[in-house]
Amino acid sequence: MKNKKITTVYAISIFLLFLLSILTIVIPKIMDVMPYVISDSEMAPEYNQGGLVFVKDVTEPIHVGDTITYYENQGKAIKTRRVLAVDHNIDGYFVKGDNSDKAEMGLVHERNLIGRPHFYLPYIGFLADTKAMNFLKCSLFIAAILMTLSTLIFQTELKQKLRQQAE
Repeated sequence: MKNKKITTVYAISIFLLFLLSILTIVIPKIMDVMPYVISDSEMAPEYNQGGLVFVKDVTEPIHVGDTITYYENQGKAIKTRRVLAVDHNIDGYFVKGDNSDKAEMGLVHERNLIGRPHFYLPYIGFLADTKAMNFLKCSLFIAAILMTLSTLIFQTELKQKLRQQAE
């Protein structure tokens, strides 16, 4: 009975990890989008801090009112904001967060543009963080080793019980 409970817990854990990997790896590859973490609350409630926004390359012109994701500070930060105005002379955009009273300082140049948010998953932005991902990988590796060892131990115990019953 104990072995059956452990097997059920393992199966559920593996299924949840599989589902999480499909959400964060497979679907974005199929849909040709890149995940980025929302690092501030400037676009709340549409995009909350800690959420994961999936951005697609821009294929159509950007207009006032569109939401864009772009690099800031030579690529050190990534932001998602709403376009207030488009400057066609110097290929740039004036932007503002929905949760902010003031427009962002400066102009977002076309070369810094990543794309438009295609869809958004709240609360799972930590998965795209490198430190969190390394911790998750180590945890999964240790969990896999422990699952394997416990399975081997239970199988050994089961074989011993069967031998004793046969004798």
